[in-house]
Amino acid sequence: MHLLIRLVVCTFVVQWSSCWNNDWDGPLRINCPSYMFVATVRSEHSNTHEDRRFLLTCRNVAPGLHPNKGSWCKHSGNVNNYDQTVNYQCEGNGYISGMESVHNNGHEDRIWGYRCCWMRGISMDGCYSTGWTNEWDGVQNYRVRDGYAMVGVHSVHDNTREDRRFEYRICKITYVA
Repeated sequence: MHLLIRLVVCTFVVQWSSCWNNDWDGPLRINCPSYMFVATVRSEHSNTHEDRRFLLTCRNVAPGLHPNKGSWCKHSGNVNNYDQTVNYQCEGNGYISGMESVHNNGHEDRIWGYRCCWMRGISMDGCYSTGWTNEWDGVQNYRVRDGYAMVGVHSVHDNTREDRRFEYRICKITYVA
């Protein structure tokens, strides 16, 4: 409940600075409720800290279905090493319901892990990749379009720029009997 209240409050705050999910060089961990997915990813890079801070928000994966219809989740553990590529996708009809990362000042990078959830009565179809959602050292402001969910992440790190670029795997949410 605390996460949902914070997300609502941050939506109405003019200055984003007080709403970030992590501080520079600090850990990031957000888990949406099991019936929700990560729907927006906003991040900005600091050349001083050589890090990104993030603001993630959640959206109901199936507004027409009752949340107690049956959902379950699993954490991936770390999916990359520092300075390495991230290639992660939830299995089957899973969707990304959480993200976590830890920053290392020596590598000036983050290791990443994801939380996938599944819900009875939905499948993921018509998937596509977004292409890069940020430029090196630039702002990222990505929102999953309505009727779709985030199911995967691809990210590369550049040691010269000490930054990451992100693209996402997005699928259409289909209701099944």
